[in-house]
Amino acid sequence: MKCDYPLLTEPVAVPRVWGAGRVSALYKGRSGMTSDIGECWDMSTWPSDPGDPSLKTVSVIKNGPLAGKSLDSVIDLPIVVKIIDSAEKLSVQVHPTEEGRTKDEMWYILDAQPDAYLFLDVAGGISPADYCALAASGSGEEEVMSRLKKYGSLKPGDYFNVPTGTIHAVGPGIVCFEVSEQCQITYRLFDYNRGRALHAEEGAKAASSGRKDKPVLDVHYDVKAEGVRYLTQFPAFWVTELLGTETDIVSIDHDHVLTAVSGDLSLKGPDENWNITLPDSMSCLVPAGYPYKIFNKGGRCLVTPFADVSGEYNE
Repeated sequence: MKCDYPLLTEPVAVPRVWGAGRVSALYKGRSGMTSDIGECWDMSTWPSDPGDPSLKTVSVIKNGPLAGKSLDSVIDLPIVVKIIDSAEKLSVQVHPTEEGRTKDEMWYILDAQPDAYLFLDVAGGISPADYCALAASGSGEEEVMSRLKKYGSLKPGDYFNVPTGTIHAVGPGIVCFEVSEQCQITYRLFDYNRGRALHAEEGAKAASSGRKDKPVLDVHYDVKAEGVRYLTQFPAFWVTELLGTETDIVSIDHDHVLTAVSGDLSLKGPDENWNITLPDSMSCLVPAGYPYKIFNKGGRCLVTPFADVSGEYNE
C-alpha cells in the first residue's frame, strides 16, 4: 500500500429494496442517510454497484496528505468492506466458483432484532443442485426456505463464514459487518416473487462445482491484547477479533482493515497522522508493519488482514 498512515474513507450509501435506515439511526457517524439505504460500502476499489452501474463505489480518502484521492490510486484492494442493513429478506443467492471470480465472505453481527434469522447452506437430505432445481420450480416460499439451514437467536458478536459457492440468505432484522472478496457477482436463486431476474443455471453450477483449492492466507501477528479470536481464514483475507480496552499492535505483516464494533475507538501511532478516532461501526485501512496502540472502551474490534493482489493472491 502506497501510504504510511491509516486511511479513513467516506462510506458510499447504496439503496436496496430491503433497506431500512437503521444504520443511520444506530450510528452517529452515519447520520443523514435516506431510509432506503441497505448497504454502506466502507472500503472498496470495485468500480460500481452491480445493481446500478451509475453509482460509483470506489472509496475516497478523507484524512491526511492523501485526502481527496480515490482509494484505487493507493491500493488495489482484494476485498470489499460493507455494513448491511436488512429490514426485509434478502434473496437466496450463491457466488461463482471459477478462478478469478470467487467471493468468499464473512458476516459479523452488529445488531439483531429478537426475531432476526439467516440461512446458510442446504439442509440435510438435499443436494445443492437439487435445491437449485427446487428454487427454480415455482414452489412456494415455505417449501423453498425449509430446505436451508436456519440460524436464529442472533446477537452482536456472532459471525458466519460463507465460502464461495455456498447457498445463503440474510433474513430481516439484521445489521452486520460484511467483508468479502472484491468480486461482486451474485446469482439469485429465489427472490420472494419481487420480480428481479433469477440465475438458476449459473447458480446451480456454482453451488455444485466447488472452488479450486487455495491455501489460506499466511498472516503473522505480533499483538498484545487481552484476547485474540480468529474468526475467518480464507485465501484472500482473515478476520480476527481483538479483545481488551488497550491493545498494542507490535506488527501485522499484511495491510489490514481495522473496524470498531463495540463503540468508538482511537489509535495512537508513529506520527500525528496516526492519531485518529474511529466511530462505532467504521473502518480504517492500516499499512503493514507499523507499531500502534488501540484504545477501545467497548473492548472489541476486528482486524482484517488481506492478500497483496500483486503477489501472493493473484498469480
